[in-house]
Amino acid sequence: MKKKWFGVLAFILLAATVLAGCGGGKSADGGGESAGSTDVKNESGLKPVELTWYYPLSQLQPDQQKVQDEVNKIVKEKINATVKLMPVSIGDYVQKMNTVLAAGEKFDILWTGYMLKPEELVRKGAIQPLDDLLNQYAPELKSDVPQVMWDGLSVDGKIYGIPNQQINGSRYGFIVLKELADKYKLDTTKIKKIEDIEPFLKQIKDNEPDMIPFGIFGNDFINPQVHDDKYWIVPGLDDHFYIKTDDPTYTLQRYPEEELNNFRLASKWYKEGYIYKDAATVKSADFKGKIAVDYHIVLKPGVEAEIKARNGGHDVVIIPLSDWFSNGYSATTNQSISRTSPNPDRAMMLLNLVNTDKELYNLLCNGLEGVHYEKQSGEYISALPDSRYKPNMDWVFGSVFNSYLKEGQPENVWEETKKINETAEINPVGAFKFNSEPVSTEIANLNAVWGEYKRGLVTGTLDFDETWPVLYGKLKEAGEDKYVEEVKRQFEQFLKDKGLKK
Repeated sequence: MKKKWFGVLAFILLAATVLAGCGGGKSADGGGESAGSTDVKNESGLKPVELTWYYPLSQLQPDQQKVQDEVNKIVKEKINATVKLMPVSIGDYVQKMNTVLAAGEKFDILWTGYMLKPEELVRKGAIQPLDDLLNQYAPELKSDVPQVMWDGLSVDGKIYGIPNQQINGSRYGFIVLKELADKYKLDTTKIKKIEDIEPFLKQIKDNEPDMIPFGIFGNDFINPQVHDDKYWIVPGLDDHFYIKTDDPTYTLQRYPEEELNNFRLASKWYKEGYIYKDAATVKSADFKGKIAVDYHIVLKPGVEAEIKARNGGHDVVIIPLSDWFSNGYSATTNQSISRTSPNPDRAMMLLNLVNTDKELYNLLCNGLEGVHYEKQSGEYISALPDSRYKPNMDWVFGSVFNSYLKEGQPENVWEETKKINETAEINPVGAFKFNSEPVSTEIANLNAVWGEYKRGLVTGTLDFDETWPVLYGKLKEAGEDKYVEEVKRQFEQFLKDKGLKK
């Protein structure tokens, strides 16, 4: 059975309006701000510079400075630069970067993706095209990335992002604490759709007072999906536009009833006590090992090991509810270079280095060997129990295909991942890109309205049937009709250009 991309509990991180200042680049000989007290060039004729790199982490790391110092030993030697790492708590990342960009702050690299969409940043003038920089300063990186990824990060024919290569498809479903699945003899083969987990949630609610049955929190940046295969989501928008899979006309659907029913399900589960009472205001990271069932949209090979590492060492089992599917290349995790970067050439050199130098990449991901982790046999490592640096977010920094293996990951995890990337079912309208400029004001207003209600609807703390009429009225006042009209106009043109519609 084919499983399609469709939002459940359809909560979205709606990107706020991003403003950017203007800035110019400098040549590779190091014009720009110097990181050192002198302008002594290295053997390649590069003057010293300091680069600034913003990215999100689920938790800030106590040994961040220690790792940065080691990173700069490598970066200094290779490209005569130092880098100021600027991790931001993932729950604050969008707001922080909106502030940074609006202020016209000079910095070099920012993580972009599902929270800060490159297309929107391009329209706001916040990031710069990378084609010439890639060709001149990152030929290894350019050749290593499949063309479909570059196409996915192109706007108006120019590349604006460096993909952090990883799984490019989605397979959604549940993550369940193994100890509880075993204790209550959960038959995972009978879980075919999201509602099938309810009896298990009830068991947890009735018998495990210290556990949270279902882990959904208002600050999670995950869009869970449902089993329903009636729709494809239309990417590049606000996650509320769909097409039916059996519709040869590709007619856009806005807020279909199936999506609204997912909000109702959240309300139901909240009232029944399956969702934590303060889920709209607290973080899931505060409850390691206390969440019986979680939801995930990328149940990739080896995901159990990653979840275990983030979850206090508790083993989990996964229950897929879909097959693999993809938007072709959905720009979910990338790096872009700020329009204000004083040294875009050196920033590109750094991104090339991070994606091609395995030592540097794993230093960013795992910290220092012997201090934060130990090497095991082959490519396997294990974090030390008292480690003060374990982000467990390898996909934030660069290509995960350079990652050391974690306990529980199969040896062939990266080969299997690449195979999935090549075979996942492709969204027929996955290449659509929306130009938000004609309705930027309306989008900002709509984002503000959704921002007021999103967390409450996602977690069920707001009763959907009571809330939706009020919310929808505010959306109408904010410019919903004009926005939808512009989306439909551009989408119809896309269908014609792609030969999908006459």
